[in-house]
Amino acid sequence: MYLSRTPLPLLLCLLTLPTALDAQQPEQPLKQLNRINTTPVYIRNTNYDKKWYEVLKTGINTTRKYLGNYGPTFVYIIGHTDNELNDKQQAQRIIDAYCANRSEGDPKRNEHCRTEKGADLIQRAIAGNTEAYLSYVGYIENPIAELVFINPHQFPMPYLYTRGIHEYTHVYQRGFKRTPTWMTEGGAEFLAFYLGDKHDWIDFQESMRKSLRMIEQVPAGDATMRDFEDVEKLEVEAPEKKRYYRHLAYDAGVWAVAYLISRSKSKSTKAYFKRFYPLVEKFGWQPAIQKYSRFHSTDEFYKSFEEFLNLEIGEKMLLLEQIRP
Repeated sequence: MYLSRTPLPLLLCLLTLPTALDAQQPEQPLKQLNRINTTPVYIRNTNYDKKWYEVLKTGINTTRKYLGNYGPTFVYIIGHTDNELNDKQQAQRIIDAYCANRSEGDPKRNEHCRTEKGADLIQRAIAGNTEAYLSYVGYIENPIAELVFINPHQFPMPYLYTRGIHEYTHVYQRGFKRTPTWMTEGGAEFLAFYLGDKHDWIDFQESMRKSLRMIEQVPAGDATMRDFEDVEKLEVEAPEKKRYYRHLAYDAGVWAVAYLISRSKSKSTKAYFKRFYPLVEKFGWQPAIQKYSRFHSTDEFYKSFEEFLNLEIGEKMLLLEQIRP
């Protein structure tokens, strides 16, 4: 999930946090999304160029075909290029749908949403923000996934296709137990690079090479990927490391996923998503790493991966030749 109020391409992906009203609810065991037959529901302001809806839908459908259909999922595509959202009817229709979906029939929650989160979506679009993120609504009886794309026309093309892949991969991941932040973001980036290359939207090798260059920008001793197992905990305990979120959760994360795949028996991208995640669901992410990639412990994995990152860039790129479909 990407959320940005900064120039491209330094885009970060953040989970949407609950509002104060949401936080008042008693804490419940983590609920998960399910594999379902219902396809995503798209909500957009229809006076915004349909091109951007078609691009994102293509990326999302590409991922659904590869991973399966998970949800329920609601996709919001909100654009403001030529005063579209000055049309109060268009703006209100989005707010109404957004708040109805996440309030689950609760009038108080619906009203609070309409004046807070719902209204803020429109305000951010009018302000010219460029955002793409997953918001997981888990406090209601039947959890939903929201994929929100604000002003997607400001993303470069054909890169925008891969934003749909990245965000829908997060929907799939929410169907299983939680994984570390670096594994969540790294897995979504890896599939975006992989499927994006298959459809000639981006180049897999060049995307992975750019991620290596980003990792190299982190000064030795400042932070490691392991610091990004839980980014919310990091914000409290070591907020100074958050500046490396892009570098270590995404860029180191995408290479860590590639490294795990290369150490698996099949070395298959498809098997990573179809075999590894069920292992996560059954055993948790740390035992899953051991069973899938044949490490004796998580410590051994981290140590081995750090040693890999110390290789010359050409040696690291050779690892990609081992990965199979």
